[in-house]
Amino acid sequence: MGPRKTTTRERLITTAAELFRRHGYAQTGVNQIIQEANATSGSFYHFFAAKEDLLLAVVDHLAEIFEMEIFEAASQRSKDPVDEIVTILDLYRQQINDRGFSFSSPVAGLSAEVSESHPQVRDRLAEIFASWSDRIEDLLERAGDRIPGTTDCTALAQLIVCSTEGAVLGTRLNHSLAPFDAVIGQLRSYISMLDDRAELAAAVSRPTHAQRGAAQVADWRSW
Repeated sequence: MGPRKTTTRERLITTAAELFRRHGYAQTGVNQIIQEANATSGSFYHFFAAKEDLLLAVVDHLAEIFEMEIFEAASQRSKDPVDEIVTILDLYRQQINDRGFSFSSPVAGLSAEVSESHPQVRDRLAEIFASWSDRIEDLLERAGDRIPGTTDCTALAQLIVCSTEGAVLGTRLNHSLAPFDAVIGQLRSYISMLDDRAELAAAVSRPTHAQRGAAQVADWRSW
């Protein structure tokens, strides 16, 4: 069976996503999108009432790619929640490297340009940000005693997402993975440090053989 033929709607979305990435949303015209997608104005307005509706479809398209190629791929590669977080970060780096610094999430790529002028799009981007933060928070909570009990998992999840998105912007500006590697390296070190602290705290809280023996003597004498 050969590759699935893309629909006109899909071509419009993927073409718009690439043009928005290269030129920005405001600088990309509907006619340019129609021409490069090999579509017609009639087909465009059949699927999208306005350019903003296409933008919303682009946001969902990019979020779906991110979900499948990073989050879902990470969940399939690792069953350990802490390792899964690290795998998410590694897969994000891989996507950036493989696509020549052109890969980024809709949050990093579009929010700065359109969030104030397009409230509906801003709300959708905020939903995506929240869903990613919730997913990381769930992994942190599932880590159980590997994360110190005093850790604010909600704040840490947001730190991971915000730091990663900022690292992507630095990478695209410099056409170098160095900014991404620096930020992700610090995140990985911090997560590892939390894991070590939790392990140390658990070890300190476990009674030694001598302490267990003393407790048994004390219990015997109290009878």
